[in-house]
Amino acid sequence: MPAADAPISERALARTYDPPSYSDPFEAVEDYREVMAYASKHPSKGSSAIASALELPRGRIRPWLDDSKPDVVRGIETARDYGWLETGFDDPAFTALNTLVANVFSGGSIEQTHYQPSFALNHRGEDSHVLDALELAGVDYQVVADRDGRADEVRPSDDASVLGRVLSVLGAPVGPKTDQHLSLPTYLEHAPASVREQFVYSYLENRAIEHDGKATLTVREDRNRDYLEELVALIDHVAGGRVALRERNIVVSADAARSLGTSSGDVKLE
Repeated sequence: MPAADAPISERALARTYDPPSYSDPFEAVEDYREVMAYASKHPSKGSSAIASALELPRGRIRPWLDDSKPDVVRGIETARDYGWLETGFDDPAFTALNTLVANVFSGGSIEQTHYQPSFALNHRGEDSHVLDALELAGVDYQVVADRDGRADEVRPSDDASVLGRVLSVLGAPVGPKTDQHLSLPTYLEHAPASVREQFVYSYLENRAIEHDGKATLTVREDRNRDYLEELVALIDHVAGGRVALRERNIVVSADAARSLGTSSGDVKLE
């Protein structure tokens, strides 16, 4: 991603889809737009004439002329309507998306086949910051409770697949995290301090373990070593030092926790 900003491009989002007959999913978007532009300029021409003029199969474009759209086109249009495409680091929409990416890593998942995201509610229950993030992103959601002893979960109720795809473009893992070699999103390397801080606060709010009589925090993660080292470096940078990796435990010292301004990452979204 460019150092100056973190846009979610149409092309990157398109490549989370798998339209038939296209090796590059974005070519389906370009063909659709070319067909619709041509049809708009030549309203008297039917599908056969348009297909011939543009050298495209008639069977492919005929549904488009009957108001059908490829899923990839619909997904791009949906993401644009929400304000998720080409959003900058300082946009409220990116604040929401960054927070949701952190929540996928620290307490959520994206289903592998249809990109449906879900997020576990943390110790704050229905005051969890992930609900604020979904609202800031403009997404309706439902809370799923009574999950056989597991934490309550929140799931987007509309356009979930598009949101999941957008989060994956930003670097959120898709599918079971235990089966993957994880790495933090690359946009964090170039992001301003506020974005990195928001990611860390969101992560700690979900994963930090407090200790009686101590301000020290511990994050226990059974993940690949280089991911843990990346995460330690990020938290250490945001806290101004005094964060260490011990075996599989990330230890945030009392001084570091105080530097973060809270013992467990009091996440605020604006």
